[in-house]
Amino acid sequence: MRHSTVLAVLAGMTLASALAVAEEKREPKLVSVTDAQLKEGISARAGRNYAWMGYNTPEIHLQLPAVDNSAYADVTFDPPKLLDKGGKAVAYEVEQGLYDAQTHQNEVRFMPKAAQPGAPPVDFAHAVGTIKVRYPVAGRTVALKPGAAPVTAGGAKLSATATSLVVDAPAGWKPLEAPFESGMEEPLRVYDAAGKRLEEDHSQQLMQTREDGGQTTTHVFKGKVAQAKLDVIDEWAEVDLAYDLAPMAKLPAEGAGQKPAGGDEGGPSVKPSAVRRLK
Repeated sequence: MRHSTVLAVLAGMTLASALAVAEEKREPKLVSVTDAQLKEGISARAGRNYAWMGYNTPEIHLQLPAVDNSAYADVTFDPPKLLDKGGKAVAYEVEQGLYDAQTHQNEVRFMPKAAQPGAPPVDFAHAVGTIKVRYPVAGRTVALKPGAAPVTAGGAKLSATATSLVVDAPAGWKPLEAPFESGMEEPLRVYDAAGKRLEEDHSQQLMQTREDGGQTTTHVFKGKVAQAKLDVIDEWAEVDLAYDLAPMAKLPAEGAGQKPAGGDEGGPSVKPSAVRRLK
């Protein structure tokens, strides 16, 4: 096969792969979550990294409810303390993980401080810390057509024209962002009459800050708008999850790169005791 032909085949395969990935994206299904569901669905547990890189690195896993709302949760791991058997602090460096849309988990990893390649994992008796979760307990997808009456959702007022979507938001309002590799569509989606997704013309976007600190943003699109969709959160809640967890037992040396048969978590899990609804 000639070199140019090989390149063409590879290019076609790359394009096909890219299209396949794009087709896998889906619209999120946002729901309402009760306090009981939140307390039951959130937990912290010790874990171990089973990847080739950083094999057996100790972790703390945060489990979130198995709904799409979890992708938009704001999670803060306060700096944990690692203590040895005598209660003395153990030096380490923390590495923040990413949200996993498949498992609805987030995590932190405890790395050796200023470690050299091949350094053993951090050794400690227990990790003590607090995870703060700001959770979207009520979410939905708002659909709007040009000329329809403005809709109030997530604290913002939305209106559509034949070429744009106007978001009139209060001070401090932030649009949602789909997490990296979440497999979910971007929160703002606009279509023409044939159902084709319209591209936003960012060069025409107009942002105006009002005297009250709020902001009006006009999103302009390349084509005639027939319908606009925006994922919004109507209500948030806060949860503080305190933990004191022993590390999970180390995984066998020969298992690097393979998910353990017994899973990558061990020991007890900790759940929150209270939920604070935000007004």
